[in-house]
Amino acid sequence: MSKTRGPKLARELAPVAIAELEGAELEGARLEGCALADQKAERVRFEGVRVAGGSLSATKVARLAWIDVACERCDLSLAQWPSAALTRVELRDCRASGVRWERAELEDVRFAGCQLDYAVFAGARVRRATFEKCRLREVDFGGADLAGATFVECEIAGVDFIGANLEGADVRASTVRDVRLGAREVRGLVVTRDQAAVLAELLGLVVRDD
Repeated sequence: MSKTRGPKLARELAPVAIAELEGAELEGARLEGCALADQKAERVRFEGVRVAGGSLSATKVARLAWIDVACERCDLSLAQWPSAALTRVELRDCRASGVRWERAELEDVRFAGCQLDYAVFAGARVRRATFEKCRLREVDFGGADLAGATFVECEIAGVDFIGANLEGADVRASTVRDVRLGAREVRGLVVTRDQAAVLAELLGLVVRDD
């Protein structure tokens, strides 16, 4: 199992403030308490940036790239970032309910302590991702490539995995219930014996020991 690589950040980051998201390009900076909710932008690029607090909720960004970004305690709920590219990004204690990151490219991304209820990752390509102590209720992973993803102490409930690639994805340390998936999707999924029994019932299997 590949380990998720964290963001590479300089020890000293210059504090910055921005009022407009459109065309924002930040490098080697610290963005604190941003108030950018509801803004629309065609292009945004952050590299080597720490985002601390504030709100990016309900933002709509056509082309977003985050490279080596640590985002803490930020409100990302309802953000629409289709085809976003996130590389070596950590999101910690963020509210991300209802985000729409369809077809996103997520490489070395860690979600820690995040609320991801009703998030949409349909068609996303996920590489070396970790979800830790996150709440994932009614999340749409339909058609996503989640090969090798790790879910640790997460609540996975009502999640749609139809058409997803779960080869090597590991959910053993999480609670799983009422998920939507078929025989194709469970192939290669790493589960406990108890979880296997639950999934077997979802697939219509009758498990007997006699």
